[in-house]
Amino acid sequence: MRRSSSRFLWFVLVPMAALVVWAWYYAGVLARREAGLAREVAALRGELAQGGFESDAAAINARRARLLLESLKLRDVVQVARRLEADELMQTYAGRPFQLIEFERERAAVALGIRTRAVPAKVRIDESAFEVLSDKSESPAQPRRRWAQLVLAREAALRAVAAGVASYEALPVPAVREMRAGETSPVISEEVLFSVRVTGASARVQAFVEYLALGEKPADLRFAIEHLVLRKDGTAAPDQASATVVLAGLLSPAKPEDAP
Repeated sequence: MRRSSSRFLWFVLVPMAALVVWAWYYAGVLARREAGLAREVAALRGELAQGGFESDAAAINARRARLLLESLKLRDVVQVARRLEADELMQTYAGRPFQLIEFERERAAVALGIRTRAVPAKVRIDESAFEVLSDKSESPAQPRRRWAQLVLAREAALRAVAAGVASYEALPVPAVREMRAGETSPVISEEVLFSVRVTGASARVQAFVEYLALGEKPADLRFAIEHLVLRKDGTAAPDQASATVVLAGLLSPAKPEDAP
């Protein structure tokens, strides 16, 4: 009887006790590992939250909706930029080394064409209309921006003549701006600006603004209205008005070879 008890002790109870001790030890290891993983997950969530990445489904869906809206706006930007870059002047000259004589020749041709149209329409084109683009620099920084500004000047003047305003003038050219998603993000587009002012009958000034905003067809829209100020001339001439407009054309980011 003692022999069987001894066997039961060594062959059953001792292994069972060892198994219990091992299971207790391994359970402790798992518990500590689980606690460590929980801490890692909490830290990761904190880092994601600080970086703007939400951890709950509702916040993620809201962020996805915002990103979708931003991507749609960016697509519109690209489409407008392509229309400006598809212009004949841009296609012909913007991609090759800048030649001042070519630019001045095209600027004079555009000015002559506009003034020829303006005479029968009785629109006074101020000398500033294209003189603001005059720059005798043989090697300007980012020459394609100058060609883009010439396109904007031509399109704005054409719409002024089509609307039949009384007078059209160009204002000093604003600086080109670079559009970025963030301060340190790459350039996604270059915003080329051009500023003009027209005066005339209120209906004619309104038509000019509509031509700028809508064009005769969507393919005409090579720019957007960045800024608009409408003014009435007051009680002395209640039917007269003026519009000061800043136009913005978009270009795709410059290639390395386009940099100054």
